[in-house]
Amino acid sequence: MTIGPVHHTNISVADLDRAVAFYTEVLGYRVTMRSPIAKPEFLRYTRVPDGTVGNMVMLQSGNEPNVGTIELIQWDPPPAPPTPPKRPGDPGMCLIACQVIDETLEDVRARLRGHAVDPWSDIIEIEMDGYPPFRGMVVEDPDGTLVELIQLPTREEIRAFRSGRS
Repeated sequence: MTIGPVHHTNISVADLDRAVAFYTEVLGYRVTMRSPIAKPEFLRYTRVPDGTVGNMVMLQSGNEPNVGTIELIQWDPPPAPPTPPKRPGDPGMCLIACQVIDETLEDVRARLRGHAVDPWSDIIEIEMDGYPPFRGMVVEDPDGTLVELIQLPTREEIRAFRSGRS
């Protein structure tokens, strides 16, 4: 079996309109689909409690229709009590990482502040074994989901870095 790149990530949200505004206006994603989630077979598939339905929005960046999509779902009724967002060290997914292209992290940080969103972390340089240094920062969406914004080196920079190590 061959598994391809991640097609989409699903994030449950408390307020769909608020979350869509964050991902579109602040992070620059675009809405590509809206749909109710009420078909019995899908509700069984996701194992939501009886009587629960959802509303879903798919978001994309760039022109790759089959990878990197974010799916936001607001469930009705919401789980009671809601669980807190995952944090580093908790089992399970604690953040999603998105590559910033065509602007700087400083530009993103300024846009965040223009929307009264404080970054969760500073912009830092990240060094890992076998990979050239890159920059990143972390923000929280309106429900506390962590979103890592990274600026990666080009393929040429990666090749040059790795050939210099040999």
